Amino acid sequence: MPADEVEGPQEVSLIDESGKERRFRLHDAFDLEGKTYYVMEAFEDPDEVLLLRESEGALQTVEEDEFERVMKALDDDEVE
Repeated sequence: MPADEVEGPQEVSLIDESGKERRFRLHDAFDLEGKTYYVMEAFEDPDEVLLLRESEGALQTVEEDEFERVMKALDDDEVE
């Protein structure tokens, strides 16, 4: 089945900074201001939600001012 026909969150595995593999559900991926962002929910703890930014082939956690700005743009439907 093509990716654009997949419904619901997709499960992905990521390696954290300590080398531990963790499972997440990918809820959304979008572009904003030339950057790609991902909204992820921890598989083991649904209360843990991350906003990640793709940078140089890696994913980085988005925090503080950038987090607030990107989430507002997402809420206001200003993302691609």
